[in-house]
Amino acid sequence: MHSSPRFHYIDNLRSLALLLGVVFHAALAYGPYFSNIWFTADPSKHVAFEYFAIWSHLFRMPLFFAIAGFCAALLISKRGGNAFISNRLKRVFLPFVIFFPLTMLVLIHALGWGAEIVHEKPGLFTIFQSVDEPLISTMHLWFLWNLTQFCCIIWLLQKYTQVYQSILAFVVRPLFLGVALPVLLTLAMHQQLVPFPAPDKLYPQLWSYGFYGILFLIGAGLYHHHTRVEQYARYFTPLLILACVSLLPYFYLMDPPPSIETIIRAANTGDMTPEHINLYAVLAQSVAIVSWTGVAFLAGYKWLNQYSQLNKYMSDASYWIYLIHVPVLMYIQFPLSNTTLPLLLKLVISVTTTLAIGLVGYQLLVRHTWIGVLLNGKKAKPSTSPQQAESMS
Repeated sequence: MHSSPRFHYIDNLRSLALLLGVVFHAALAYGPYFSNIWFTADPSKHVAFEYFAIWSHLFRMPLFFAIAGFCAALLISKRGGNAFISNRLKRVFLPFVIFFPLTMLVLIHALGWGAEIVHEKPGLFTIFQSVDEPLISTMHLWFLWNLTQFCCIIWLLQKYTQVYQSILAFVVRPLFLGVALPVLLTLAMHQQLVPFPAPDKLYPQLWSYGFYGILFLIGAGLYHHHTRVEQYARYFTPLLILACVSLLPYFYLMDPPPSIETIIRAANTGDMTPEHINLYAVLAQSVAIVSWTGVAFLAGYKWLNQYSQLNKYMSDASYWIYLIHVPVLMYIQFPLSNTTLPLLLKLVISVTTTLAIGLVGYQLLVRHTWIGVLLNGKKAKPSTSPQQAESMS
């Protein structure tokens, strides 16, 4: 009997993407572009943080959805469709239902506390005062809500085996990834701001299906046709060059920061359609997304496909850290905004403190409790379980 293949790089990529997410959300406070659209915008700003955040935004969540699709196909293959959807409802949808109201309450408290202690209020506080009845946002938990929808779709799709296998084989072909995918992403996001916003509404947002949904299917296809990953890894260097070059038109054509009026309108109506749609900017963004997501995935395959206890621990802890990191960052960055510390030091303090709180909380409150079972499932014996990412992803 052949042992199950172990895709250690999937777990390791997820852990690094999570870490990058903490740095990304921390950096939003210090970039000029985000001064009117982020809760903890600092009075001091530097464009370097802006470029870092916008660059990492190109591939961080697309990579998460590709990983999620990979793990979905793995679970369906190992356990069958019904066991898969049962697992996803318990590991993805149920945590969303539990943590969504809790996170909302904590965020409301953090915002109220921040408004009282900061010396200079971020622009978003002024915008809040101009909003009539803002639409409910799923905040950073939008990933879980969208992922639940995609899991339901692939569960239905896998019931039609021939169609399912044909689609997964098609979406990993070179012509699709290199030509059709940038076009499809452009069509899906042609009415969205550049950089693209989060699909954080409670109702389904079709553009997310055409963006993240396709990447989810590509991830599933890469599991079933893993030799494609080996083939594409040979072209890592040209792809990296393309990705770097793609940043030039992307940053050049990128929309200016949304005006306060646009943000108020979006908060009241949920409409984030830009006043002037620049298709060239959307296309440049799509090419950058495809190339940088490919670079990140292949880099993981080439250099992160090994097991270590630390990586496994971080992979298990990453779900918990993802759930709590935005509120924790707010409690840290509001008081930091009153200091004159260098911005880089503020970023380091924000990230390291958030990760420390997350890891201590995971060890003491989650790992050996019912919360750990909810998020990561029951621990199997190391000698018998393939080390796979089967929780949040």
